[in-house]
Amino acid sequence: MNILNSRLYSILEVLSFFFLLNILWFTMCLPIVTIFPATAAMVAVIRQWVMKKDTAILIPFFRFFKENFKQSFILGIIFFVFASIFYIDFMLVNTFNPKLHIFLFASLFLLGLIATFTLIYVFPMMAHYRLSIWQLIKNSFFFSVRYILSTVLCILILITMGYLLFLIPVFFLIIFSFTAYLIFAICYGKFRKEEELAAESNGKEK
Repeated sequence: MNILNSRLYSILEVLSFFFLLNILWFTMCLPIVTIFPATAAMVAVIRQWVMKKDTAILIPFFRFFKENFKQSFILGIIFFVFASIFYIDFMLVNTFNPKLHIFLFASLFLLGLIATFTLIYVFPMMAHYRLSIWQLIKNSFFFSVRYILSTVLCILILITMGYLLFLIPVFFLIIFSFTAYLIFAICYGKFRKEEELAAESNGKEK
């Protein structure tokens, strides 16, 4: 009975962590313009969990929110501008010659896919490394292509979680933080792999 109570307590504790982080993230996203800084802070907190460094939420969240605000805010602007141009171009495609539709739609689809792939790794990489904005975008794209199966898995997780949210709206209470946890855990595994490969390479050179 004690074992069952212990397991139940552990499960409830973990769920409470995801719930609190989820609510905190959502609250900080309400101004809209802070969505990227709030997401960066949430992923940074999750990094602490995954690396078993800390399980605190409130104080680390606001610390990471402040530390990553400038970079994540600029990234948010870049994404917004890109998304706006992408949307306008998509609407304008219908005004071109029908013979060009397939080519233009294919080009836009490819561009959108590249942006989506890159965005998958941006927040985990921002939380784990200290890089410039250009390095962040470049390395995120590199990882998304190098580990394409993991990238596709992350996209499938996003689609699945979105579908679950549609079917069971109450999942709204934990689904965003839980999804971020799954994606960071996958990305972190690839970061570790690259770090190990780099260490082996440096060892051989010496």
